[in-house]
Amino acid sequence: MSEDSDLSVAAVVLAAGRGARIGERPKCLLELNNEPLIRLQIRALSAAGISTIVVVLGHYGPRVAAAIDSSKNCPAVTYVMQASKEHSQPGSIRLGLAALPTTVEAVLVCPSDLPLLTVEDYQDVMRAFVHKPDNKGFVGPVVDNIPGNPVMFDKGVMTDILAGHGQFGCGNWRSQQSASVFHWATSNRRYITDIDSEDDRIRLARDSGVELHWPEEFA
Repeated sequence: MSEDSDLSVAAVVLAAGRGARIGERPKCLLELNNEPLIRLQIRALSAAGISTIVVVLGHYGPRVAAAIDSSKNCPAVTYVMQASKEHSQPGSIRLGLAALPTTVEAVLVCPSDLPLLTVEDYQDVMRAFVHKPDNKGFVGPVVDNIPGNPVMFDKGVMTDILAGHGQFGCGNWRSQQSASVFHWATSNRRYITDIDSEDDRIRLARDSGVELHWPEEFA
């Protein structure tokens, strides 16, 4: 994992969505400096010390996989495919968790539409997990009382999710399962800067100078 722990950590990257609010397009293929976001994300996760990465594909599965595989500098990942008609975020998470090796002790669940996250941001979440209270199995960043991503949790939480306990992935899961959740307070707004709509994309360029562009086929 890092210098902080020998914990075996994996990542599940959620990239199965339809992108309904952004014009029926795959948000993870938005490009920053001519690189798709999902490829940058996988590189950052790898550089953060995570060697096991599962990508959950769905509506644009072949195109997303091609964007990852087309780079010789992108680490190897495992793909799982969720049928488009069955898509839901809780379903995507369960599918990704089920594909992990049994030796994994903790997992980062990572949406693929947070364009500003850095290697250090992922490492900071992992450090928060290592130093969480012993009675907490789940860590999620909170910025100005807004829940952020990615989140990280242990094998006990993984087991509960795979067993279908609660609607993990829905917005109120953290409050429903509050006994096991460590709300990690941080001022890092990169954890809550996601792209859900064209307005978000335009606002990001205006407020931060970071310009995301659609690849030609989706422009």
